[in-house]
Amino acid sequence: MRKQTQMHQVIVAAMLLAVGLLVYLLDRPADQIYFVPDWWEFTIGAGQVFGPIGAYLPTFIHVVVFILISSALLAPWRFQITSICLLWFGIDSLFELAQHNAIATRIADIVPSWFQGITFLENTSSYFLAGTFDLLDLMSIALGSVSAYLVVRFFRKRESDNVTKQ
Repeated sequence: MRKQTQMHQVIVAAMLLAVGLLVYLLDRPADQIYFVPDWWEFTIGAGQVFGPIGAYLPTFIHVVVFILISSALLAPWRFQITSICLLWFGIDSLFELAQHNAIATRIADIVPSWFQGITFLENTSSYFLAGTFDLLDLMSIALGSVSAYLVVRFFRKRESDNVTKQ
């Protein structure tokens, strides 16, 4: 039964990733999205599809997805979901805080020059310098952490209820 719970968590994570991808493809300019060529322009206009929530949806989705996937992968060891949620809340919050102007320039200054030729790492400095620190992003990370906790608890409760019925 545990495998079914894990699979449900991965399915929910995949659906959320699809929504996050739509936010980027429909509401963000292509030249600001890593791995999407500039000519691949689907944007209808800034925030036209998802509205104001589209600005914070990716941070919400990111933390939820990573918690759900981590919980599914670590299920055989029965890690406490609270620990997983706190870990990802901390990681995402630190990345958000690192986009603050006072911190971002210092981080960009210490990024090694050899990152430039490596996929994913080549945009490290840009992530911090071009990113914008926003308290509402921190709130969406917190809300995402709590939401993921509740989703995992729901699936685990359903699993334990099914086991006791048998």
